[in-house]
Amino acid sequence: MSTRPFRSIASVLIQRTIVLAVLCMVVVFLVQSWLLRSEHQTQFEAVMSDVANTSVPLLAAALWDIETQAVQAQLQFIAKKPAIGFARLQAAGGQVFEAGNSELAQQEAIRSITIYAPHGTQALGVLHLSGNPQYLWQGLQAEALRILLGYSALTASICALIAFMLKQLLQKPLSTVAGFASELTPHQLTTPLRLNRAPQPHSDEIDLLEQGVVKLQTALHEHIHNLDDLVDERTAQLEKLLEEIRHLSVTDGLTGCYNRRALQDKLPEEIERAQRYHRPLAVVFMDIDHFKQFNDQHGHQLGDEVLRSAAKHVASTLRQGVDWIARYGGEEFVLVLPETPLEAAIAIAHRLCDALPQHAVPNPRGGSVYISASFGVTAYRPGEDALALLSRADTLVYQAKSAGRQQVVAGA
Repeated sequence: MSTRPFRSIASVLIQRTIVLAVLCMVVVFLVQSWLLRSEHQTQFEAVMSDVANTSVPLLAAALWDIETQAVQAQLQFIAKKPAIGFARLQAAGGQVFEAGNSELAQQEAIRSITIYAPHGTQALGVLHLSGNPQYLWQGLQAEALRILLGYSALTASICALIAFMLKQLLQKPLSTVAGFASELTPHQLTTPLRLNRAPQPHSDEIDLLEQGVVKLQTALHEHIHNLDDLVDERTAQLEKLLEEIRHLSVTDGLTGCYNRRALQDKLPEEIERAQRYHRPLAVVFMDIDHFKQFNDQHGHQLGDEVLRSAAKHVASTLRQGVDWIARYGGEEFVLVLPETPLEAAIAIAHRLCDALPQHAVPNPRGGSVYISASFGVTAYRPGEDALALLSRADTLVYQAKSAGRQQVVAGA
């Protein structure tokens, strides 16, 4: 997140408006000063023309009549004009008359007028006129003050109006959007943005911003919803795959029975249940007779079919959801019979021993073959483990095979 200090757009716009107004005021002042100087120059020329047309004839008459008081009075009249700061008249006879600001006496005259005798060409003297610098400066000050006051009032009014409009049209809705965005959390994505603006006959950038935020919220909500659906779908697929993997991990690929690993996991659970609730548990060890001969004489394809057929037939005779069968290895199978006493397990084994030889197994090469099996039946003894129980059942089936096969040998 940015660490830059916050400054509202409205304050930036107002500051820039003030700077622009000041620059405009300076430009206007410079232009007005140039115009005022030109105006003063025009006025000074008009004053010089008036002096030449009115005062010079009077000075000529006074000099001709040698009326010094009238000459001095006329000079003072001329020097009182705002545009003239100092007047000096140097008579042809050597007399000098002065009027006005004596500090400007050393200033070079900006206008010299020769005074001629009335009705003649004889020069009676020269009138030197110096301009009044304060006149122009005072005019510039007055103009600057007028511009400053006028523009300051105008700038203040404009800034106040801009500030009001920005606050109503820009700052409030933008602050609402900024606050909404800063407080937005994943759990509030569906919370609508409300600017509560007055109805307008047209839309503007704020409306577009509001529409964009709403559109973004809608898109995010739909995306998250789609992600949830996708996650649910992927989770279901994963659970299905895991179930298939788990099923494959405990199932024999050839016969569809439980495999030896499943037997090692499930049989201890059955033993624990039988021991905890003092319920009977029987185990039948089944070994298909002469299985090696099937492979040697008819090939492994028939051998595999014999195993599948035998397992399917045995599984069909068991209680669904209670009894179960596992392939122990090769042609050996283990039937686990919960809630079954030894006598009932022996009966089941005899029934299977009699039924298997009557079950025809199709030979892929033609015809059918018949199989038989030897059975070892035993019951769980309190306190023993799964290995001891299986070992005793294995010993019993070995006895059945040694006694001639296709028979049942039981032992408690």
